[in-house]
Amino acid sequence: MRRRGLQKLFHLDRFGRRLEESLDEEVEFHLQTRIDEFVASGVSEEEARERALGQFGDPDLVVQRCRRIDGRGARVKAVREALADVHQDVRFAFRGLAKTKGFSVVAIFSLACGIGAFVAFFTIIHATSLRPIPGVQGVDRVVELLVMGRSGGSTYWDYPDFHDLRTTATPLEDVAGWKDRTGTLATSEGGEQVALAYVSANYFRVLGVVPALGRAFLDSEDVSPGQHPVAIVSHETWQDQLGGDPDIVGRTVTLNRTPYTVVGVAPRDFPGHMAMEEGRDFWLPLMQDPWMAGEDSWADERDVMWLQVLGRLAEGATTDEANAALQTVFSRLEEQHPETNEGRRARAYAFGPIPAAFRTETMLGIGLGIGLMGLVLLILCGNVAGMVLARSVSREQEIAVRMALGSGRGRLVRLLMVEVLLIALMGGGLGLLFATWGLDLASSYLPAVPVGLQGSGAPVVPFALGVTLLATLAIGLLPSVRFSRPELVSSLKDNTGGGGRRVGRVHRVSASAQAGLALVLLVTSSLFIRALGVMERKDLGFQPASLYTVHVDLTQEGMPTLDLAEPFLQRTREAIEALPGVSAVSIADGIPLDLVGNFTAVARADQPDPTVGRIMVEFTLADEGFFEAIGTPLLQGRGFEPTDDASSERVVVITESLAARLWPGEDVLGRRVWSGMTGEGPQEFTIIGIAPDVASSRPTEDWPNIFASYRQAFSPRILLAVRGEGDPSTISRAIRTTLLDIEPDLAFPAVVSSASLVERGTVSQRSSARVAGGLGILALLLSAIGVYGVVAFAVSNRTREIGLRMAMGATRGAVLRQVLRDGVRLALPGLLIGTLLAVGVAMSFRAQFFGLSPIDPVSFACAAGVLFGVVLLASMAPARKASGIDPMKALKME
Repeated sequence: MRRRGLQKLFHLDRFGRRLEESLDEEVEFHLQTRIDEFVASGVSEEEARERALGQFGDPDLVVQRCRRIDGRGARVKAVREALADVHQDVRFAFRGLAKTKGFSVVAIFSLACGIGAFVAFFTIIHATSLRPIPGVQGVDRVVELLVMGRSGGSTYWDYPDFHDLRTTATPLEDVAGWKDRTGTLATSEGGEQVALAYVSANYFRVLGVVPALGRAFLDSEDVSPGQHPVAIVSHETWQDQLGGDPDIVGRTVTLNRTPYTVVGVAPRDFPGHMAMEEGRDFWLPLMQDPWMAGEDSWADERDVMWLQVLGRLAEGATTDEANAALQTVFSRLEEQHPETNEGRRARAYAFGPIPAAFRTETMLGIGLGIGLMGLVLLILCGNVAGMVLARSVSREQEIAVRMALGSGRGRLVRLLMVEVLLIALMGGGLGLLFATWGLDLASSYLPAVPVGLQGSGAPVVPFALGVTLLATLAIGLLPSVRFSRPELVSSLKDNTGGGGRRVGRVHRVSASAQAGLALVLLVTSSLFIRALGVMERKDLGFQPASLYTVHVDLTQEGMPTLDLAEPFLQRTREAIEALPGVSAVSIADGIPLDLVGNFTAVARADQPDPTVGRIMVEFTLADEGFFEAIGTPLLQGRGFEPTDDASSERVVVITESLAARLWPGEDVLGRRVWSGMTGEGPQEFTIIGIAPDVASSRPTEDWPNIFASYRQAFSPRILLAVRGEGDPSTISRAIRTTLLDIEPDLAFPAVVSSASLVERGTVSQRSSARVAGGLGILALLLSAIGVYGVVAFAVSNRTREIGLRMAMGATRGAVLRQVLRDGVRLALPGLLIGTLLAVGVAMSFRAQFFGLSPIDPVSFACAAGVLFGVVLLASMAPARKASGIDPMKALKME
């Protein structure tokens, strides 16, 4: 700090040094006076000094004490004066914002949109990807264990490998496995679908989770398949579905038609260890999983990858040591079981809210999202800064007068920054409200989104305050510094506030960049919207109208094999076929556009090697009524019959495009193909029919299809397809009632119309279109504000020039056209570059457009037209102001 500043801070005038000397002299004077009094009473000079010092104290300490008191008083006074100045600045800023209501509303609303979007995005990311998993203890010792196959991709574990690892001495203190499934909880109303997790007995021990009531599983409860039906219930399920029974421990609940004894209740804050997914309702011993029992038990299958695994490091052990041990274990397994374990390796990863299998991609996506949000907020701050600059031009004379009257540069910067801070604080407060409303809306569509800001556990207010302060600096620093040193003489002569400055290059580039960004988002949004229209007009190969579906998981009902399920399926078919209005019923494992999808490789069987010429196809297991139920007439051959069972020749129906790829231009009926649909390796199937091409289960993909009899390749997860004419609610209610009459413990069946399945099949594209549309609207708003701010700034600086032109004969129309041309010229470079970027972005999303060309001229033309109109509207207000300038007033400025 300068010396003059120190003098002002401590209230020392130009005689400060003399004041310090006078303080020393004053203290010496008082001490000498006391000495003289003692001498006058007859005391010697030395004794008098000693007595005086004893009463008065050390002169140096007295001087220091006085200086501290003076300094403290000076600082208190300085703080009071500073607070008074700030209070005065705040009052002045409020009055200024009240006078310019249009500027204030636009600036505050713009910041509210940017800050609110940033806060909402941060809240979602924190709740799903950054917040530690609640309830897990000693998280630094928990690791995720992934298996990498020959291709390098991470896969699930098979149970024998998991068992071998558990029984081998490694730096892992404990290893736990789990498998997520759905199940049916028997209730007084019938059945309710619940989320189950089959876990090894040490699952809770590995995670360090202690049940709130009861106990965790015992090791003895996870030894033999189906021998110990015990369960741990989640706290939420205990309170909601089970009524919060205080005697829940020891109570019996029926899951998948099997009675389970509740032995514990999970802690309130532990819905499961997967933060990015919905919580679990019940945890059951792994050996209770239906696939662990029977002749085909997965407990003995090394080629069935289905289990997920966690580990807990021993005290003092590291992840590197665990990886070295895993390398040794899997090298041994590869030697012992080369047919299944060749090239298979395992690796340990630190445990966290983001699963390790896709942690890198997720973190890159999060980083990209934060970067984009930050870029949008930075552009928005640049817009508001441009508006502040344009507004500050009219205040140059005021600022010059303040400086002429003695205001320092720091005081002027503070005055302007206080005004910007008020705008940012109001925008941040309104942004918090926008974030709250947005999260409440998003939570109804995305289960992982927390309901409201408080439910996220995120430091929302500090984050919003930090973003607000950064926005204040980004907006106010340049205008404050630039206009705190005006040219005094020219500004005092100038009655218009125009300093003759040109529009800054930074602001021109910023406004042009915003126009380009807006064009990219508008083109993308237009492509998604048009692609949905293409989808609605596309020939799906089946008739969604009057088609109803019901999903049934027979593993939940204790019918995981065909022998157990066949009586139930036969009764179900006959009962539903007898319903009024029902014309066809089919049992299958899927229909077109159901988002499920089973994939396999198909090759011609007349070649000796089934791996040569393989074609990846989507397959569906169905019965004899399938094609009639979905409304797809066969082109050649026949469909399935009841005699197409395990004892007969394996048969398939293929689509027209697959037939053309396998045997171009030839008759394919009676030909044979290789396929692995049965899960038992390549098997030969005879083609008995040709169906037209149907939509894939993935609406954005176009896979060939092959259909097989479910009696020859059974899957316990089936779908009932029912075609019925009449009132949809009546038919749905009749189907539901019939199913519950046949199987009262069935989870309450949801009857879904195929039309809604088609809509659900495009939900990703619809969501993408909504997001792109929202971003496009935001980009349009930003672009309009940016162009308006720069053009308004330019018009404010060209007041004299425009007045002179009008005095020399220029018409209002000519001035209006000139300013509008300047606005268009400002956005034109960004539009050209944005067009190129839009082509690249559209090409990257081409798979989402249902065959629509990424370079769709209609989409590009509509986006460019809308953006061009917005640029003209943004330039209109400054243009009208420029055309209304009085030439005489403008000329008087010279």
